[in-house]
Amino acid sequence: MYSSDPVDSLRKFVVDLLSFDAEPLYFDNPPSEEIVQLLQQAAEDYSDGNSEAGLQRAFQLAPENLMVLVSLFRYFFYQHRYPEALDISQKAREVVRQKLGLPQDWSTLSEAQLAEGHENDMVLVRFYLLCLKGEAYLYARQGETEKGIPLLEKIAALDSNDDLKTTDLLAVFNRNIQQSDMTMANMAKADN
Repeated sequence: MYSSDPVDSLRKFVVDLLSFDAEPLYFDNPPSEEIVQLLQQAAEDYSDGNSEAGLQRAFQLAPENLMVLVSLFRYFFYQHRYPEALDISQKAREVVRQKLGLPQDWSTLSEAQLAEGHENDMVLVRFYLLCLKGEAYLYARQGETEKGIPLLEKIAALDSNDDLKTTDLLAVFNRNIQQSDMTMANMAKADN
């Protein structure tokens, strides 16, 4: 469970997001040996600041491979390149959406559509929802928390057991919006 401290809640979410075990995603579509080598080299080159070229090359060769997309997402995230991380998350979500045959518009997604015929694909369903959650977080990191709230609300509606711990993060987002609104109202009063 996330704490009431916004910074602590966001920190725990990031740990959850980045520690997601994506290995089960690769069994249906394992990457080629060349892709694996590029990703391994990129991991080795990360501390030298030379990993992006290998990641981009892997992406050019396999733009829909989830291993490549997760690696590129993590790279951009750790580099604080949030717009690029958001773009990659959306690409990964689209790949999964197509595999699962989900509606194109995430806001129309229902719990029945997630469950229907996907008993063996629950890792992909969870990954899809984590993409949405990650995108909400990335919007917040870019100062656009209000764009992330509908994403979190949709996940909360679909995840009735709150297995993805979305309700606490949503509460933090809403509290931040309220505080921002109160600050703006106080500034407006001071100007008058």
